[in-house]
Amino acid sequence: MDYDKAAKELTDMQLFYSKPLCKIADLISSRGEDQVLLLLYSRRTPACAGDFAACLGLTSGRVANLLKQLERKEYIMRTSDPGDRRRVQISLTEKGNAYASETYEKTLRDYKWLLTRLGDKDSQEFMHVLKLGVTLLGQHEELFKE
Repeated sequence: MDYDKAAKELTDMQLFYSKPLCKIADLISSRGEDQVLLLLYSRRTPACAGDFAACLGLTSGRVANLLKQLERKEYIMRTSDPGDRRRVQISLTEKGNAYASETYEKTLRDYKWLLTRLGDKDSQEFMHVLKLGVTLLGQHEELFKE
């Protein structure tokens, strides 16, 4: 394979097809309020701010801002950790749970739409390559330095 040519093709796709690529990127990754809510929703247990920073690759300041915004919207609540009063646990409110549930279901519908249009063979290849790409990028730490 000519990796220089393939890299140029990917770069050109990014430049000339940014709208559909952004839609795919939005489907597979989010690092804002919705991602925090979806992490809490899927965990079904409270988490601390450090959990979000580690999982999403965000600074503690960014996480603090996201949590303030979510608390203002009444999507989350903070409580003291019973095991360590210095730690704060974040959990979903009823309003936050309803919003996260709706967002999660929409995400599932969007993924299903894409995968059904790709078909069986291409969906399997897409998932395989996506998992491999995520694994490799996760090992390439300098890409994620802020």
